[in-house]
Amino acid sequence: MRLRIYAGAILFAWSAVVVGAQKVTTPEELDKVMKGVGKANQTVTKSMSSNAWADVRTQIAAVRQGVLDSQNFWIEHKKEDAIKFNKETLAKIDDFQKLIASDPVDLAAAQASIKAVGASCRQCHQAYRATDANDNFILKPGSIGG
Repeated sequence: MRLRIYAGAILFAWSAVVVGAQKVTTPEELDKVMKGVGKANQTVTKSMSSNAWADVRTQIAAVRQGVLDSQNFWIEHKKEDAIKFNKETLAKIDDFQKLIASDPVDLAAAQASIKAVGASCRQCHQAYRATDANDNFILKPGSIGG
């Protein structure tokens, strides 16, 4: 029974993600997508601490889709390092999703895996993220030209 519930939750999350896919082309669109990724990632962390694995599965699917959506931005702006960071992050997310697909979830392995996802995200953030005067995250000025 639990397996059906989990499978249903994953299928629902995947269908919502596919419908929500978007082509990110502007810094404003990237900002919007990345803010969504940030919120979903916070929920992943919070849900892991309370063993709410269905929520973790749903939110990491949203994180993955946001990272995937952002890939087009980096391709259009010919940022090879960001494309590499993006692909590495997607691979780390895929590894995490495989770990949390089982029941029961190995919490220690999941925690190590989500840390690896965060480290992968940080590579791009260090190169391309800055804060504005109001302490909001923005695309680092001058990082894409024009």
